[in-house]
Amino acid sequence: MSPKRKRHPVPAWIGLLGCGWLAGPGAAAAAEPAAVPTAASTEVLKPLVITSTRGPSAWLDDPLAVGRVDEADAAGEQNLTLDRLLAPIPGVFTQDRYNFAQGMRLSIRGFGARANFGVRGVRVRVDGAPLTMPDGQTELDGLDLGLVEGVEVIRGPASTLYGNAAGGVLSVRTREPSFTPRAELDASAGGLGYRRLRGEASAGEGQLAGLLAFNATALDGYRHHDRAETNSLTGKLGWYADAGTLGLTFNAIDNRAEDPGGLTAAQIHADRRQAAPNSLRFDADEQIRQQRLALTWDGNGPGRDDYQLHGYLGRRDFANRLAFAAGGQGAFERTFAGVGGQYSHRFEALGLPQKLTAGMDLEQQLDDRRRYDNLQGARGATTLRQDERAASTGVFLEDQIALGERWLLSLGGRYDRIRLAVDDRFPGDGDDGGARHLEHWSYSSGLSYRLDAHQRLYGRLGTSFETPTVNELANPAGGGFNPGLEPARALNREIGLKGEWPTLRYEAALYSLRLEDELVPYSLPDQPGRNFYRNAGASRRDGVELAADWLFAEGWHLAAAYAYNDYRFQRYRVAGADYAGNAPAGIPRQTLFTELGYQRGDGYVRLNMTAVDRLYADDGNQARVGGYALFNLRIGQRLRLGGQVLELYLGLDNLLDRRYVDNLRINDASRRYYEPGPGRALYAGVKATF
Repeated sequence: MSPKRKRHPVPAWIGLLGCGWLAGPGAAAAAEPAAVPTAASTEVLKPLVITSTRGPSAWLDDPLAVGRVDEADAAGEQNLTLDRLLAPIPGVFTQDRYNFAQGMRLSIRGFGARANFGVRGVRVRVDGAPLTMPDGQTELDGLDLGLVEGVEVIRGPASTLYGNAAGGVLSVRTREPSFTPRAELDASAGGLGYRRLRGEASAGEGQLAGLLAFNATALDGYRHHDRAETNSLTGKLGWYADAGTLGLTFNAIDNRAEDPGGLTAAQIHADRRQAAPNSLRFDADEQIRQQRLALTWDGNGPGRDDYQLHGYLGRRDFANRLAFAAGGQGAFERTFAGVGGQYSHRFEALGLPQKLTAGMDLEQQLDDRRRYDNLQGARGATTLRQDERAASTGVFLEDQIALGERWLLSLGGRYDRIRLAVDDRFPGDGDDGGARHLEHWSYSSGLSYRLDAHQRLYGRLGTSFETPTVNELANPAGGGFNPGLEPARALNREIGLKGEWPTLRYEAALYSLRLEDELVPYSLPDQPGRNFYRNAGASRRDGVELAADWLFAEGWHLAAAYAYNDYRFQRYRVAGADYAGNAPAGIPRQTLFTELGYQRGDGYVRLNMTAVDRLYADDGNQARVGGYALFNLRIGQRLRLGGQVLELYLGLDNLLDRRYVDNLRINDASRRYYEPGPGRALYAGVKATF
């Protein structure tokens, strides 16, 4: 999408639709739908329970912006990434659905938009255990998306609960083992050379149940040099007793993905499907093997107390080839581990019911990192060898106090200490080893007021901090750490309104963020595809988030989510250029998601639309990308044959064959910002459950 292209009129009608929803029911976290309706049932929205706030609580009562989407809301999806599950949550923006070498880019209120691969600035948890690494980086490539039953998103800083890089929180819930023997086979195929086969089996006896699932997905891709293969094996054990629940999860992946690279505006106009010439010349790609084991215990304490414990460990082997020669191949062997726990005590003091939660997190990470010259795809001489360590310790305390029948007060604080160290093992260029010790106090407070039985008004104040990841601390001048890169800090203020009825749920939030030393990516002309980072002095982010979920007639469901973002640098100079007043790259001014669904018996049809306003590819705001709107159709039918269920489903993405940019490479020195997305794409599948 060329920055010189005439602006598309999408932003105007995005605003009109957003205003229409504001005048209507407002905005919402995603709804929890009822089960498949039958002739004898009436569909309703069940009261929503949230667990991403370090324990179960009523969505309506929590004084913060948090949303939830269940897998049942996304029947018939292709499940290439989590983007379709996250789309109904306002303030959440995803890019890069189709380039597996880069991975889905996730941002929440702008946190995470800087990432050129994986997730940054957002904490991710799966089934109560951290997926985010000790240094703050997250890779979602280990998830079997066919197992995901739902997601929750805390929007805005949550460092009081989760520490470093918690500009937002994504909590993923996967399917628990079934005691009743159950098996599932799912096969699908479609355009862009897409094919997937996954199987799952589950059974239990007594207090023990287990689940085993495999998933194999392949995609030839829209562009040249865009093929990807992902393979995963996941096992889960659950032991259920009166004292609590013990969960054990094992996951192994073996993935390979080619990287077609970013294109200039001229290259897109010439051939949207081409790969960047250097991506072909240097055979740009990545290979990943990972094994991860996680253990969780949800226990019942005395009285109404409860506690949770978790531990995890794993190994990740990574190798990639970037589109340049000198040091253009990288590899690391990573070991990582962590333990944590919390205890919640319910009591009454001064006549006020309270819930006091205290906890601790300990995490360690060790990378044996190497770089080599890239001799047109072949591995050349070693240019870097170093051990990189990250260790983090965090303790937190939160108290929720019921101030009478209508008021709820939440107060919390946390201390984190993080050590990042490099041991230089490459003797040819001197000793670039060293260490950084970083610490931070975080706090939050929230107050909610019950207007009536169905609506709550709340206000919230909270802070967050974010250290650069080990990879982001790479020194553009050579080995070791970048000595000038500092952690980012943020202060969030917001007010919101929530409402929940049997057929309607809505939420509206107005927030204002102030950031110091925001982390900003940039690249160098001689190292395309590799990012370095610097700090912007000061930034502000102001925004409005609106969404609603409405069951307006029998079988009919309407959902919408709208976000307006006014983000600006306040103090930011680079090489004599003053970017104060500019918008940060990679974040659209407005986004809108709407979906109309109809379900009758075991058949369903859904039509959704995702609209994205203009955004910039560079901090200088010279490369502007026009807005777009994508329509997607889903149709499915379940056939019940005795105790078996056969589901036939069909999906059509980009129904109107719109040209758009699927991903941006922010601040690319060669102006290769753009990764074009595909046109209309059809897929179909069949899922048998027995």
